[in-house]
Amino acid sequence: MLRSLNRIQFNKLLFTKVFNHSNLFRWHSTSPICNYGLCLDVDGVLVRGSKAIPETRTALKLLNGENKAKKKIPFILLTNGGGITEKEKAIELSKILDFNLSEDQVILSHSPMRSLVPTYQNSQILVLGGAGDNCRKVAESYGFNRVVIPNDIVAWDQSIWPFTKLSQEDLKLIKKIDFSKEPIKAIMMFHDSRDWGRDLQITLDVLRSKDGYVGKLENNDVANLTNIPLYFSNPDIIWSNDFPISRYAQGSFRICLDFLAEVITGHKLKYKLFGKPEPVTYLYAAEKLRKFAMKFTDENVPNRRIYAVGDNPASDIAGANRAGWTSILVRTGVFSGKVNDPINPANHVVDNILHAVEWIFSKEEGI
Repeated sequence: MLRSLNRIQFNKLLFTKVFNHSNLFRWHSTSPICNYGLCLDVDGVLVRGSKAIPETRTALKLLNGENKAKKKIPFILLTNGGGITEKEKAIELSKILDFNLSEDQVILSHSPMRSLVPTYQNSQILVLGGAGDNCRKVAESYGFNRVVIPNDIVAWDQSIWPFTKLSQEDLKLIKKIDFSKEPIKAIMMFHDSRDWGRDLQITLDVLRSKDGYVGKLENNDVANLTNIPLYFSNPDIIWSNDFPISRYAQGSFRICLDFLAEVITGHKLKYKLFGKPEPVTYLYAAEKLRKFAMKFTDENVPNRRIYAVGDNPASDIAGANRAGWTSILVRTGVFSGKVNDPINPANHVVDNILHAVEWIFSKEEGI
């Protein structure tokens, strides 16, 4: 998952020419019809940490029509990262890659969670993860009207997690709510936790609560953990960044939460997963690719062949294989093996994104 630029930098970038309409990635009717498209992972494929992988820009230029076939290939980005809006991510990546991307090309781990809005639009939901109140803002941009974050609960009663002292900056972001009177109806994890201890404690408090009223236990301190719906935006255990060893991801937090829940209550967690490799995310991505291609070419290509490029066999490759896409595994991120992954083998293995694109062109265009 790509770690985002700070919000001040985003605000500055919003006023640059990155999203000037004349600079957007656009197609023209002179480009030959394309019967296939690409779905690219971000971290470990296009970037590592906050830096572009060297071959990325050349690969993207090939997709943008700078190839022997003079053909522009529709592609989207599908990442298990998040914590900011799709527009902010497009701006961030455009800056890092020196290549203009549209928000219509970006799918974050929590993007498919828009489907939950009709159910919880006016219900109070607890959103976990991300810096400050960024994920609250993302959820609100999707249409959730009553979004709270863990620090709102800490501010309401400091004793719920006495080890974190809220800063003046934290206090500026707080919503003042009496959680003993206003229940939480669902918990949604949008991004990685910035304070595992706090978030593990508060999440279990809510899950064990009576009807979502924090501080009131269900069934004499032994809840069955199905009272409050729980959603995770991705199941990744690890992710790659500038550090040479993979980092723990949201899935690791979920494992810890599940273990604590079973030890304390005797019950396993019940939850719904989004993100790669979940089928709901790939259905969402296929529709996103179709709409993106139509927006710029007016081509509604039925049964478009989709190539998925990723670095994580357990998420990128497993999800693509399950969706019936052609999977390509690169060695620039989580995976670095000499041969294919034995558990989730890809259709093809290459060193980097450029080699992946070149292989696709050789297969589809004969070049």
